Amino acid sequence: MKTTQHLLERKYFLIAIIWTLSITALSLISLEGRTPSLAFKNTDKVVHALFYFFFTFFWSRACKNKKVILIMLLAVLYGIVIEVLQTTITATREADFYDVLANSLGAFLAMLVLKVINKNL
Repeated sequence: MKTTQHLLERKYFLIAIIWTLSITALSLISLEGRTPSLAFKNTDKVVHALFYFFFTFFWSRACKNKKVILIMLLAVLYGIVIEVLQTTITATREADFYDVLANSLGAFLAMLVLKVINKNL
């Protein structure tokens, strides 16, 4: 059982690393002209919330669900850093306060879901 648990934690760690790198790349590369038109207004905010929901979820699982609140706060901080980088190191992207709110909401919802899941285990 201990070996299975260890492999599961390693799997989540790998997924968390890949997810973080994906968020970074998608946030900092130019997507102009390459994104499909979205079905409803502010769909990108839903995408932001989902990105940071899974960011918090995967890192929490990789860390054995310890310090979920700290991981959620780190996700919020990471989202802020990414928004600042969009303004400072890219020519085609800019920071958006509402993206930070969507990121934070996604991270917070993941924390709540993890708290419920962990309580029921």
